[in-house]
Amino acid sequence: MNNSIGKEALKLTIMKIVTLIIGMLSTMLLSHFRSLGEYGTYSQIVMVVTLAISIFAMGFPNSINYFLASADTKGEKAKFLSTYFTFNTIVSFAAGIILIIAAPLISMYFNNTLITNFIFVLFLLPWINIINSSFDNFLIVEKRTSLLMTYRVIRGTVTLLLIIIAYEFKWDFMLYMKWFIYSEVIFTIIIYLIVTKQSNTKLIGIDYSLIKKILVFSLPLGLSAIVGTLNIQADKLMVGYFYDTKTLAIYTNAANEMPVTIISASITAVLMPQMVRLLKSKKENNAISLWGSATYLSYIFICFFSTSLIVFAPQVMSFLYSNKYLPGVQVFRIYSLLLLLRTTYFGMVLNCLGETKFIFYSSILTLALNVVLNLTLHYFIGINGFAIASIISIGFVNMLQLRITSNKLNVRFKSIMPWRKLLNVSIVNLLLGILFYFIIKKIDLDYFVGNIIEAMIFGAIWLLLYLFLLHKPIKETWNILNS
Repeated sequence: MNNSIGKEALKLTIMKIVTLIIGMLSTMLLSHFRSLGEYGTYSQIVMVVTLAISIFAMGFPNSINYFLASADTKGEKAKFLSTYFTFNTIVSFAAGIILIIAAPLISMYFNNTLITNFIFVLFLLPWINIINSSFDNFLIVEKRTSLLMTYRVIRGTVTLLLIIIAYEFKWDFMLYMKWFIYSEVIFTIIIYLIVTKQSNTKLIGIDYSLIKKILVFSLPLGLSAIVGTLNIQADKLMVGYFYDTKTLAIYTNAANEMPVTIISASITAVLMPQMVRLLKSKKENNAISLWGSATYLSYIFICFFSTSLIVFAPQVMSFLYSNKYLPGVQVFRIYSLLLLLRTTYFGMVLNCLGETKFIFYSSILTLALNVVLNLTLHYFIGINGFAIASIISIGFVNMLQLRITSNKLNVRFKSIMPWRKLLNVSIVNLLLGILFYFIIKKIDLDYFVGNIIEAMIFGAIWLLLYLFLLHKPIKETWNILNS
């Protein structure tokens, strides 16, 4: 059924879970097997490269979705692909050269001299990541998702195996990073070969008139990406400046949002085309009702995960990253609370209505608020202030977007979301969270099975009880989304 939002979202979620599991396993093993100093250095390099990519990529990877999909002939596709990959290859290596030049400054900012030992990573990683993100979009447009999943799984598995081999053979961090980059370079070269074969064209040559068209399309998206990346990385950048490398390593893992938001991301991906059609047909009430149902279903599951992660925070952190990261438990709990603000894309209607400028302004406002609150709250309450600042800034802008949405659609703010239903779910989770928190304190299974197994047992009981209490609204909402 074409309008089966729930079923399509479920398929997309399952696809993402496979690669997420592999990625989380890699993070777990790196956290367990490498020292805090080594993992902190790795986090700093990734942070800098991510910022560089957001600046130099200029939104180009998103242009594939538009230009390749709208190309009418094989010739137009070939011209776009050769221009795209040639230009991006040049830009990627230019970004790498600039990072090499800036390495001493980066090292000085983080007060970490180890960074200058990894200039080969700073040089190659922008190219690797930009081309890989381009490949994802290329295969999605070409409807080769099976090939994409195969590539992702193999690439992730190789990285996982390298971490295990590095541990078994006692590789130092430098040797591991060299082999990691070797493998990533090979996979990136394979991308060029696959795209060449799939498109039957050589990926060499630039059409400068086409470059101008791509830039006009992609630059606004690139600017939004820069602001969004800065907002995500703002607290880590400040922690890296005010604290040492080991503290940054702890904060980086503690601030990792658990991937339960793939539920809302998958629902959003399937829901948005339906919302566009409804709003275009002037069926605003239907669109709001559909959005509310999707948000309610997403919130039921995300609220459970958010609450359980807060209650079982020490066990989860110990399992994922090892006991040496336990000083970051409070930051982990705050970021678990932030998951509630990821239940839906709050700018969904504005995006569907073409109000992209306001979305961009919203991202700037979020960044500005985050920076000001980071500095203010850090001064008063220390490192936890960075995490709290993220919740306040994102929550404020989310509510602002809903207010603007209600004005645009002439709908009362209290009708824009199923607030009462969301409140009821919150109360159920709060009561169950308090109940199981005290149960864990009173019934100590840790002595018999260990604290991680204990958390799993109580978590499973909690989930069964939760599903029993909410199975009716879950079933009703699921049927609405699939009707």
